[in-house]
Amino acid sequence: MLSYPDPATLFASTEREYLRYRPAHPSEFMNQIAGLSPAGTVLDLGCGPGSVAVALAERGRDVIGLDANPQMLDAAMEAAGQHMRRGKIQWRLGDAHELSSLPRVAGATVGDAFHWFDRATVLRELDRLIAPGGFVAVIMSFAAGTPKPWWYPLIDRVISRHLGSQRHAGPVEMYRPPAGGDHEAVLRASAFDQLTVIRTDHPWFLTLDEVVGHQYTQAYSSPGLLGDRLDAFDRDLRAALHAAEPSGRFVATTQPALIIARREEDS
Repeated sequence: MLSYPDPATLFASTEREYLRYRPAHPSEFMNQIAGLSPAGTVLDLGCGPGSVAVALAERGRDVIGLDANPQMLDAAMEAAGQHMRRGKIQWRLGDAHELSSLPRVAGATVGDAFHWFDRATVLRELDRLIAPGGFVAVIMSFAAGTPKPWWYPLIDRVISRHLGSQRHAGPVEMYRPPAGGDHEAVLRASAFDQLTVIRTDHPWFLTLDEVVGHQYTQAYSSPGLLGDRLDAFDRDLRAALHAAEPSGRFVATTQPALIIARREEDS
C-alpha cells in the first residue's frame, strides 16, 4: 500500500520557501554521486524544486527529475534556468511508486524524501529500471540517530500550540512513520543490499529569518497547512526564537549522510 494517496499535497505551498530556505546538501555528496559509475542518466525521485537534480547537472550528469507536485516542477524549471551551466535535465510529473514509463537509468537519487515513500515498493521499481552496475543514492540532512539543531524542540512546542501534538503531512494528511526500520535496514532487505555510508559534519549558520523560513519548507508546518493561523504562528515562533537567541544568529553542526546502495551481483 502506498504511504500517501495524493503525494502532490504533502509539500503544497512550500515551493518558493523550499528554494530559498532549505540548506543545500554538502557539495562533497553531490561530487560523489556525480562521479559514480556507470555513466548515464540519473533519476532524482521526489525532486522537489530541483536542488539535487540541478547540482548533478551542473557537475555534468544528465538527470530526470520526477515529482508528484506540478508546482514543485515549475519551481525546479525556474531554478534550473537560473543556475544550470552543464548537463541537461528532463522534468517529469509522476509518482515514485510507478516508474514503468521511464527509460533505463544508470542510478537514482532520493534527497530527504525516502521516508515519504513506500520504500520497498520504490526499490522494486528501481531494480527493474536501473541498469546493471547501477546505484541508488539516498541523501539525508540528518543521519539516523544523530541530533538535530538545538532549536528544533523549541519550534516543536510552538507547532504543538498552533497545530496540535500530532504531526501533519501537508494540509490533507497526518504523518505516518514508515514501517520497516531506518533507510539502511530497508536497503539491506532489497536488491540494493551492498551499502557504502558516508557521514560528514556540516555547519549551519542561520539568521532568524532563515530559521523561520525553513519551517515553511516543511510538510508539518507549511503555509498551506497553517492557513489563517500563519500570521499568529509566525509571530509566536519569532518571539520564541528571539527569546532563546537574542543575537539572531543560529549556529549548529549537523551530521548529514549519503547511502550508496548497489546490487550484490554488481559489486
